[in-house]
Amino acid sequence: MQNADTIPYTAAAEAHQLLTAELQNFIGLMETLQPADWSQPTMCTEWDVRDILAHQAGGYAAGAGYLELLRQFRRLPSDGQLPEDATNALQLQDRAGRTPEELLAELRATGPRAAHNWAYRFWLLKQVSIPHPVVGRLSLKHLMWVIHSRDTWMHRLDVCRATGREFAQNAQHDGRIVALVMRDVAAAWGRIPGAPPLAVELTGPAGGQWQLGAGEPQARLAMDVLEFNIFASGRATFESARRQVQISGQVAALERALEKLIVLY
Repeated sequence: MQNADTIPYTAAAEAHQLLTAELQNFIGLMETLQPADWSQPTMCTEWDVRDILAHQAGGYAAGAGYLELLRQFRRLPSDGQLPEDATNALQLQDRAGRTPEELLAELRATGPRAAHNWAYRFWLLKQVSIPHPVVGRLSLKHLMWVIHSRDTWMHRLDVCRATGREFAQNAQHDGRIVALVMRDVAAAWGRIPGAPPLAVELTGPAGGQWQLGAGEPQARLAMDVLEFNIFASGRATFESARRQVQISGQVAALERALEKLIVLY
């Protein structure tokens, strides 16, 4: 069992590979959808399936060059709104009149260029970190190298759950994305007062076993890997996730810590 703190970070070449592969996975899923699927509600409660596609088209458009990236980043959040939610709202506003076919065409055109730019360009911006209410400070390199592929991966899961499709996953690609999630989970776990050293087993092709915190594990958690990511991303409440997780050891302390767990997607 590996301590999640020691999961190796990514680099430009791997970031590009993960972005490119997940972009193709997402586009491939979108190409299977039928007209009735686009209006299905998703776990992102304010969005339907078409909105998720519009968000992805807008997100990858931001990677096409500095001007669009800065235009989207300058959108200021309103009171109580996360910075990324303000950007997401702008992306949907820009694409309000576009059909799914037009959004897919945009994503096919801009996606590969954005993946390349996020991996290999924007070096000045990658030196910047910005305040963020969830993680304290967010490195723009982390956003480009890790969060963007994770975001597309998670939205692919949103669409699969909304439309009844199976979520294709494997240990190499999806497992690496999950490992980088667990690296961020370990950092978040360390910020939670009283969080006990925890042994985590996530089941499924993309899953694995990790430890959170130093010392002998005082609690254990077992959960399906996809359900864990739904919970850790804030898409499910602790109460609903609790019904799908097996925990033992210092149960009360673990439950209090899990109620505070959230990472960026």
